[in-house]
Amino acid sequence: MKNYDVSEVAQKIVSFCTSTNKKLIFISGNGASGKTELGKIILKEASERGRVNFLEMDDFVVDTQLRNSATTTWNDNQKKEQKGRYTTSFAASYFLQNVKAIIYNIEKSNDYYHWPKKAKRSQECRLLHGDAVLTIIEGVGTVFLEKDKSNSVSIFLQCKEELEIKRRIKRARASNEKTAEEVKKNFDERNSQYESIIKPHTPEYNIVLESVEDFSLNVIRDDFNILE
Repeated sequence: MKNYDVSEVAQKIVSFCTSTNKKLIFISGNGASGKTELGKIILKEASERGRVNFLEMDDFVVDTQLRNSATTTWNDNQKKEQKGRYTTSFAASYFLQNVKAIIYNIEKSNDYYHWPKKAKRSQECRLLHGDAVLTIIEGVGTVFLEKDKSNSVSIFLQCKEELEIKRRIKRARASNEKTAEEVKKNFDERNSQYESIIKPHTPEYNIVLESVEDFSLNVIRDDFNILE
């Protein structure tokens, strides 16, 4: 199993995309696996070659209070019905048509305006460039988007459960889960949804990577043989 530094992975992926005219990169995976970090390092690397669009699926998530006030059901890996919150593991948690409209226009080389979820003023409306060398779309919800292998590279990141819990606890102060106890309390529900809804989409991705303790990446699968 090959192991790489995140920056090396980003460099190889960007070189492959620009040399083969791949215009889109999709990044998904389980929580705390390093999706955003990898996406931003790819962004930095690609920005040296031209304009780059960067989209976070979190910008297209239905309001948290609205989702938390509703409940849904799903079947876990043992086919047992479970009931809980609408987390980002459900397609219904996203305004997917908005993302699809962006992808359609980018593929047609059209400029498109996007209002990020955290934007407070009209000046923060973001222009997405139709002539960008790459458009990066990062987040769990990319599993619900169609990914054309002829013009995209898709990356699935994963890490072991113990490491995910450890990382979530470390960053708990910056989230709604303020304590380690709250992180652990919500993990079982979140993980059940991930295992039964998100993880089955793994075969749809071209590259599967495992994030380890020091944030370096092990290559599980690489359909394009980019990481050699």
